[in-house]
Amino acid sequence: MHGHNTILESKKKQIEASLASLFDDVREAIDAAIRCLFKRDQGVCINLIDNDVMLNEKRRMIEQDCMVAIASQQPVAHDLRDIVADMRIASELERMGDYARDIAACILEMDNASLEDLGLIDIQTMAGICQQMLSQVLRAHRDNDAILARGLTASDDRLDADLHRLVETLLNTMRHKPETVQNGSRMLWIAHNLERCGDRLTNIAEQVVFRVEGETVDLG
Repeated sequence: MHGHNTILESKKKQIEASLASLFDDVREAIDAAIRCLFKRDQGVCINLIDNDVMLNEKRRMIEQDCMVAIASQQPVAHDLRDIVADMRIASELERMGDYARDIAACILEMDNASLEDLGLIDIQTMAGICQQMLSQVLRAHRDNDAILARGLTASDDRLDADLHRLVETLLNTMRHKPETVQNGSRMLWIAHNLERCGDRLTNIAEQVVFRVEGETVDLG
């Protein structure tokens, strides 16, 4: 039985390492997406879109490792919780990668007009909140800290409020300046994608609480 546990422990370590790498990739993808927005760099956008395939593959490998661990090692309750949570977290991270890809696609559809009146700074603020949430939930996950995970809801509420404000501003600008509609509508989508990242991070926080406390909670 001892050998059996050792195999499971090493498998779990391997899954955790892959998950940590996926967290890093997603942080970089969001960073790159916002850099693209400021520099309007088409090359960076195209790279980001191409890289999404790699993120999807990483998630698939984590899922496969989790399934193998469950099938071959028959983990007991707390180990099973860890593995199931990791599988769900990988899926949420992959969706965040999709949002970063979608942001890059929106940027490629913009014309070269200035974005100063179209909430550029607000988008930067929202991206900053996303990155703070990502760091916080990663720390909570690593340290099995349910309290830290529960603390994400305040940031998610801020993101929602920022989005509502920005939507009003953008719609108002587009009504009065029809020439801003192409870029303004893309900025709306970018803001929505960042707000969805916040939702996914809140879902990850719920998985951390599930791992630590064994309870399914709704932090949304």
